[in-house]
Amino acid sequence: MHEEQFPAATLSFTTGAGAPRFGDAGRSHLGRRRNDIGMPTTVIGSYSGDAAEFASSLAGEPWLILAAMVTIYIVLGMLYESFVHPLTILSTLPSAGVGALLR
Repeated sequence: MHEEQFPAATLSFTTGAGAPRFGDAGRSHLGRRRNDIGMPTTVIGSYSGDAAEFASSLAGEPWLILAAMVTIYIVLGMLYESFVHPLTILSTLPSAGVGALLR
């Protein structure tokens, strides 16, 4: 098999029942296994299929959170006709989130 112009092989794995998250399990587990079998450093690994879609969706998450915060600030600024009031409202969100999780 080939991917683009390079020879390719498919390696499949599943995360165990106690694995914390896909991203952590994939990076740490695959890195250890590559060292265990003595795979050359010239071999390049990448995710494909659902794993690639999951990784790409996580890559844009900080930008989406930032865009949401800016949008909320703009809407609150128009609602209260102030630059300061949206900041005071947004500054209460972390403590409100902690309170919601503790409840």
